[in-house]
Amino acid sequence: MNITYIILSLLKYQKHRILNTPKYQCTQRLKMFLQNTPPPFMAEKERKQMLKFLQWHLCGVFNYLFAVQYLFKKVKVFVDSQNGLPYVITKERQRLYFKHNQTLKYVRGYYNDLCKEQDKHSPHNYCFDTLNITQNTILVDVGAAEANFSLKFIDQIKKLYIFESNSEWVEALKATFNPWKEKIEIVNKYVSDGNIKSIEVENDAISLDDFFENKEKPTLIKMDVEDAEKQVLAGAKKLLAGNNASELLVCTYHRHGDEQVLSKILCENGYIVKPSKGYMWFTAEYANLCSNEIPIDLRKGVIHASK
Repeated sequence: MNITYIILSLLKYQKHRILNTPKYQCTQRLKMFLQNTPPPFMAEKERKQMLKFLQWHLCGVFNYLFAVQYLFKKVKVFVDSQNGLPYVITKERQRLYFKHNQTLKYVRGYYNDLCKEQDKHSPHNYCFDTLNITQNTILVDVGAAEANFSLKFIDQIKKLYIFESNSEWVEALKATFNPWKEKIEIVNKYVSDGNIKSIEVENDAISLDDFFENKEKPTLIKMDVEDAEKQVLAGAKKLLAGNNASELLVCTYHRHGDEQVLSKILCENGYIVKPSKGYMWFTAEYANLCSNEIPIDLRKGVIHASK
């Protein structure tokens, strides 16, 4: 780890400590929680790793030392002269495009956060050691946004379906995946259980079972749909019950208890479920989290289900 990152982070910590800011108070509360009443489900190794981080660093979503290097990391952002879209060059040397209305400064921070959440030590990392991606993989990316995960494996897979309900992402997605347009399909729809009467969406809703009724079935489904994961699974009962969709990557950090609820659904359909390492903690409102009346809720980021 670069020594500059460490020094800058320590200086930031000391500044907040001296000023006794809500963020510093929140950091101390989390540290005391881990020291005195750690949750029974947390492994001792994970508890010690988080405590080591909190000793000299302010709390955040990812309270592990790997996150420090992303605090001051520089990201180069370019603008495509033909379509005017901002883009970055990924580690795989591919162009990842962003929306027209996103400034270069915003894209720098956005992509830096993407790299942090997909760091190999991150609780949000989709790339489990047990993940099996081959030339026969048919990948479904539900709630793709910029689709950085799919881009990482696009050269290795057979087919990619991108589901993104936000129409503002479509132009950027088309630009990103233009070199592979023969094997991708972008679907600008909200994926759920198919019941559009109970949800407010900007376009039509569809279930995965309905969409793949007359198509070759997916082998890997990845979803990050902002607390709608349960509804997506409810609309994929046929895919889950059959011999297709042999793997799923499902985010479990949006709601308290999602890991248990979603794991139960997948286990009942014959999957073996494995959670990601470590825990995520959402600290958007530090002032509120300083209060002992607000429970500390550490959550697993992703589960990998396989048959």
